Amino acid sequence: MKKIFCLFLSLFLCACVNAPYVNQIDLNKTDFSKIEELKIGEACNAIALFIIPVETEKSILKAALEADISKIHYVETRNEGLYPLFYQSCVMVYGE
Repeated sequence: MKKIFCLFLSLFLCACVNAPYVNQIDLNKTDFSKIEELKIGEACNAIALFIIPVETEKSILKAALEADISKIHYVETRNEGLYPLFYQSCVMVYGE
């Protein structure tokens, strides 16, 4: 029984991985004077009460398609909310 419990616990913990999006751009070559002209796309994943998904698709592709972005300049993530009750994790895409 102890082995089965350890197996389920290890499988549950293996699924708890956060892989953030990585921006590998040279910020010295980024033109921040035109940042207001860039389109902004956003795709969010909202979770309520730890496990109940409210909105589930959080992808760079969805954010780019919704904002009609054909050339992505950079990507960032944003997390907000009251964690135990409701929180939202978003991917923000900036581009032309």
